[in-house]
Amino acid sequence: MSGADLPSKSHINRCGELVRGYVYDSLDVSTDQLNEALRVITDFRAAHAYPLAKVRLGLRSMVQTENATEVIGQRLKRIPRIIRKLQRTVDSPTGRTTLARLEDIGGVRAVFKDGAELDRVRRRIEKNWRSSFRRERDYIATPKDIGYRAVHYVVVRDGRAIEVQLRTRGQQQWAEAAEAADARLGSRGVNLKDADAPAVMLEYFRAAGELIYHREYGLAIPSELEDRFATARIAVVRDNYYSA
Repeated sequence: MSGADLPSKSHINRCGELVRGYVYDSLDVSTDQLNEALRVITDFRAAHAYPLAKVRLGLRSMVQTENATEVIGQRLKRIPRIIRKLQRTVDSPTGRTTLARLEDIGGVRAVFKDGAELDRVRRRIEKNWRSSFRRERDYIATPKDIGYRAVHYVVVRDGRAIEVQLRTRGQQQWAEAAEAADARLGSRGVNLKDADAPAVMLEYFRAAGELIYHREYGLAIPSELEDRFATARIAVVRDNYYSA
């Protein structure tokens, strides 16, 4: 679906807010209102499909040029996750995000065997796509508080924002472990995605992320880091977040 077939951004935003309010704030809306809002959100989501495919093809071409070994995946964020993302920004210190401003409805991810491969492709992306960047985040040089590492770009294709993520294999395994922990331990107050978790879990993932970074970038691993990770692992097993 093209942008010309969609309603205005303000109408798209109102539909996003209506569904968010219905799901999280028990907003009183009619069935017709809810169905219409969901139709608009569905159409807006679908409008990212073709730009997403173009970004994936461009990324694959650059990966092949650099002779990198990778796994490339793409996804359109599902509507429940879109609404949850809107809810997560309600109390965000950086301000609320509206539906039309979301930058990760369409996403492409490339996973490389090590940091050297990732860096080669990264340099080519920044050379070829710089003019279409909306945003760039280097979470390898400056990881998130929880220890998450990757490189994120938001590029614009056909007026749609598409997120591109570059990760090493270790960074991908780290992210999958964090998602699995959230799914398994959510009832115990674990939400690593928002760095909302017991201190022992936060330290375990921070130390693991640092250890993975050193290994994949060929850096010497300080004995202090090895000791720190070992201590953190003992703590999460002791507190029954993981088994021995």
